[in-house]
Amino acid sequence: MNRFITKTKPQHTNKRDVAQKRPAPVGDENTPTASSDIIQESPNKKAEETSLMAKLHTAIRHGDAQFTFDTLSKNRPFDNAMNKTMTKMEFSPSYSAPGSEFMLLSVDESVVNAFKEGQGLTIRGETTDEAVLCTDDSTFPMKIIESATTVLLLHNSLEAPDSPTLPNFQVEMIDGKCYATGELCPVVDVLNVGRLKDMLREQELRWDWKGREEEEKLKGYRLRDLLDSVQMSVEEVKTALIDLPVVKFPNGKYRYLSHKFRGEMLGLIVEMIDEDSNNDVKLESISFDGLRKHLPENVPDQVIEWFLKSRCEKIPDKNEYRLPEENLIRDLTVVILYGTGKMPLNQFSELLGKILPFGVEVKETVFEGIADISDASFGKVITYLGPEDLPDTVKERMLHLFEYRKLWSMEQLRPYFKDVYKSKVSFDKYVVQNCEYSLSETGEMLYCGEIILKELKANVQDGKKDKNLIVTEISA
Repeated sequence: MNRFITKTKPQHTNKRDVAQKRPAPVGDENTPTASSDIIQESPNKKAEETSLMAKLHTAIRHGDAQFTFDTLSKNRPFDNAMNKTMTKMEFSPSYSAPGSEFMLLSVDESVVNAFKEGQGLTIRGETTDEAVLCTDDSTFPMKIIESATTVLLLHNSLEAPDSPTLPNFQVEMIDGKCYATGELCPVVDVLNVGRLKDMLREQELRWDWKGREEEEKLKGYRLRDLLDSVQMSVEEVKTALIDLPVVKFPNGKYRYLSHKFRGEMLGLIVEMIDEDSNNDVKLESISFDGLRKHLPENVPDQVIEWFLKSRCEKIPDKNEYRLPEENLIRDLTVVILYGTGKMPLNQFSELLGKILPFGVEVKETVFEGIADISDASFGKVITYLGPEDLPDTVKERMLHLFEYRKLWSMEQLRPYFKDVYKSKVSFDKYVVQNCEYSLSETGEMLYCGEIILKELKANVQDGKKDKNLIVTEISA
């Protein structure tokens, strides 16, 4: 006899089968059960809700304000102050048009005030640029944020209407949409002179232009052409043009005067001044008629007017000008050093002395902002550092100057950035924030570009190399 008795595992029964095998409750056939109540009530309630929503949609679509109000007010039976004017929003026919796409932009108070004063607001930049917003005299970089949602715009403001006796609809049209928002960064203190010079130099006026007169008439840029590509306001562009050798012609086009053109014209003017028999052109007295009488035809009248207004000083109560010796020396320095870049100081002084009119004295301080004198093993050397031909961005220009010389005072640096910075305060702030300094023996504060150099090296290592920046300059 077995000592162990094994029991078989009870088989799993299907609850559905058990439910089917249960006997029906005894009673009246019409007596409903709980399950039948649930099964019967759900479709009826769903059908009733669907029918109510359909009626509400139909009422709104056909303008049945009374039915809509009665239906919506059922959830607010105690709200006797409920406004009987309901706002109904509809899509306007122009909603699908490209002109209905907008961008919401957050601006500061200065932009709002400029707009109230009647100034225009213009977004400028090429397709590959970061967009900027320009007023008449300022430029603000824009930060654009794309959104996954669409914002619907109603140009007519929604106001609380007076509540009438009977319910009614107030129709508002949705006539715009927004896919992105933007905000303005602080105003730019730096002029974008690089792109401006690049455009103008592409079609500069050369000394031998007379042989291609018909072709030359088509060259140049009007102000609106420059504004389409240069990310600056109108007043900023005009300010930048004042510091450049640019002439505006009667057809409204601006032309950049080449180095050779300015050098040839200045050489002729110096010859006139140095000629004793010529009384029409002297350092103390120069007139338009006197220059026009002696300059060749390939020097247009507009160029003569530019020379008198930009390089000379007006004599009060006279239609004449005087040419400051300082301006003449600086212009001749650019002519001499532009091609060579640097020259022994004694050789330069000898050449400049032969060109200058008799009696004009040269002081080393006159070269500030266009050239610098440094010591070398064989003597002193003068190096051309004209802002016109230095790198155009602040960072690259600063790096170029610090590679030429390690220590600069603030007063020595400023002249090389007059064409870039709109204010002295902004430039000084940039130098203090981005340059290290040390004190000289006399207590003068001297700046060096260690911070800028480290930042640029880090950008190169991170693959964020600045455009047009030469890596060998950094490693040096």
